[in-house]
Amino acid sequence: MGDFRLNVLKEILNSYEKFFIHLMPHPELIIGSRGLVGEEKKNGIVLVFSSYSYDKLSMEDDSVTVNMKFSGSWESLYIPVDAISAIFNDPVKPEFMFSFKPQNRKSAPQPVEKETSDDESEDTETSSGGSNVIQFKRKN
Repeated sequence: MGDFRLNVLKEILNSYEKFFIHLMPHPELIIGSRGLVGEEKKNGIVLVFSSYSYDKLSMEDDSVTVNMKFSGSWESLYIPVDAISAIFNDPVKPEFMFSFKPQNRKSAPQPVEKETSDDESEDTETSSGGSNVIQFKRKN
């Protein structure tokens, strides 16, 4: 799906002077030094791409890097392709809108519980990664 998103973005870059990208929060998303603020942390952010709002755009297999202006200051952005939720050309009367489903992201492993019998005891430890790990040791 990432290749499709990048292909759509490439075609739009070549065909439109102004367009919008909606980004959802993502652990690898970097919006310069400002980051996501307020409701953006929950709902994401819409970036406006026009001839004066961005510079130095480059695309990799799984990300886009670009410099964009926020309140007159240039910020460096790192956009994972999976963070792109929609691409459209007009928020009121769009000529086109590409909407993408969120990709499954790897999350911290969840502990798996195991029923214990009289012959087993349960120990819970925290790994160095901070996730809970439940270990079961058989009594001898």
